[in-house]
Amino acid sequence: MQESQEIPAKQPQPFENAGKHHAHAREETGNEAREKLLTDFREYLVALKRARSTVTATLHSLTPFFAFLDGRNLDLRAVALRDMEAYKRELQKAKRYTAHTRNTYLRAVRRFYTWQERTGKVLVDPTDGLHLSEVKDSLPKSVLTLCEIRKLLDAPDTSTPCGIRDKTLLEVFYSTGIRLAELCALTVYNVDVPGGYVRVNNGKGAKDRVVPMGRKATQYVREYLRQARGIITRNRRDERALFVGRRGKRIQPGIVQWLIRCYARKAGIRKHVTPHALRHTCATHLLQGGADITHVQRLLGHVNLTTTQIYTRVAAVEVKATHARTHPRETGSQSAPKEKPA
Repeated sequence: MQESQEIPAKQPQPFENAGKHHAHAREETGNEAREKLLTDFREYLVALKRARSTVTATLHSLTPFFAFLDGRNLDLRAVALRDMEAYKRELQKAKRYTAHTRNTYLRAVRRFYTWQERTGKVLVDPTDGLHLSEVKDSLPKSVLTLCEIRKLLDAPDTSTPCGIRDKTLLEVFYSTGIRLAELCALTVYNVDVPGGYVRVNNGKGAKDRVVPMGRKATQYVREYLRQARGIITRNRRDERALFVGRRGKRIQPGIVQWLIRCYARKAGIRKHVTPHALRHTCATHLLQGGADITHVQRLLGHVNLTTTQIYTRVAAVEVKATHARTHPRETGSQSAPKEKPA
């Protein structure tokens, strides 16, 4: 009986998988270099005293750009203006992005490359000459009426410490028009109760400003500090944040947003009410009441007056709506005068 011939196992050939290993190594090296670059960029933004939310949002806005580069096998240092134009077209094709979102993504890339050029990581900024998408000016959608804001401010139950806190929080929002991050960052040392002022430290653009509080808001801040805050912070006497959560720690932006939504529902308001809607409402009502636009600009902390001027359009729309609703010639309550017979 003839023995079956043993077939020797295939021996691995030298450098057979070298290309794959080298490609994988290059990919790992590229990813590590990108991560190091992003870490340095984050530290740069933090050094500029940008808000934590701004830093996070800027880095997040770079994600679609990196996906675009990976899809085209492009290196960060090899990107040219034509590639940026191609990226802009890709964003435009994606119907889920509004013009505002597209511009946010493009601005993040522009900021990223501006930093790289200044630090010598790239020789030429490929975003130089890139034009952003045209954005039509849109009016703020959730400006509350006087009736709605009264209902919202009256919604908290002020028989409890947390209710007094929530009432105070809403009053400060509406009275000062400060941003959500600015309100959450306030400490007990930033409030001048006798004078009726709030000091906003390191606001948007790392700028400080002093904002006046109205009589009602000042009254509730005083009551909150005397009757409620000490109870909420009984286990955390070292906490210096003005507004605190149930456990006595600094209140988080997400909690504030949730509280405002809850009180809006309780007040029967069908609009989408957010902290920024209260900022819009504050500005609009001030202008409707005859406030000087430059004073409103300083109150809101706007760098450019054109940003504030959008609220004059909101006020004008409200005035026109009131005119149409109340003027006798619009409502038909005044009939045309009868002609006298000749």
